[in-house]
Amino acid sequence: MGSCCSHNENRNGNNQGGHEQPRMPRVIARQQQNGNVIQDVNEQYKIYFDILDEQFSGKGLKKTLAYKSHIDIGQIEKLRNIFWETRVEGRQEIWQILRSIINEEEETARFLVQEAELKPIKDSLQHVYDKLGQKYDVPIFCINDPIEFSREKFEDRGLIQNYSDATVKLMIRSVHLNGKDMEVECKQNQSVLDLKEIVVVELQKRNQIQCESMKLFYRGKEMQDDYQLGRYNLITEAIVIAHLKVLLKT
Repeated sequence: MGSCCSHNENRNGNNQGGHEQPRMPRVIARQQQNGNVIQDVNEQYKIYFDILDEQFSGKGLKKTLAYKSHIDIGQIEKLRNIFWETRVEGRQEIWQILRSIINEEEETARFLVQEAELKPIKDSLQHVYDKLGQKYDVPIFCINDPIEFSREKFEDRGLIQNYSDATVKLMIRSVHLNGKDMEVECKQNQSVLDLKEIVVVELQKRNQIQCESMKLFYRGKEMQDDYQLGRYNLITEAIVIAHLKVLLKT
């Protein structure tokens, strides 16, 4: 038994003075042995932000790539709150600590990181391990403000400017239509509000559905009332999702 212990001590390094060298959690060690592959936590938010390669924001632990935002600062704050309040992986107390660290000056931030026994990867709060080996990924918009706000609004991204006044056939899809799409026609130069009025009339006429309010979505994006349909580059038989607030029959 004694020789076995001696062998382990030699294998783990020179144990001078009887003080054992601190070890990192095995999960972290395995990550580092595998090249420490880092998942891009920012990928799911790319519809809101453009990350600028080779430009940086913040210093020290809070240094990240810079980014340009397609939403205003109020919307960014809402997105931040949603991120922090919906974490299910890891320990909640660590998420709370990370959230508070981000609002501190560098010296205090480093002290809190040390006290919480956290290990930032590449000296950044974007990717952190706790003492149990659990990894925490923080998107850059939670760490730094954008360096620029795009003139192009988020709801305008992917829209076109020039279009004809041709008639287009659309398929309206709603949970209230019992799995059967409703076909309507409108012109590309009509507004989304015009389309809503057409849908309201057809719902009443064909399905006896009275609608109190409605939101229309195309390709996951809400259609804005004052925009002309042509801006959405709608094609024949394009599917438009209708979220309806229906008046109950009395």
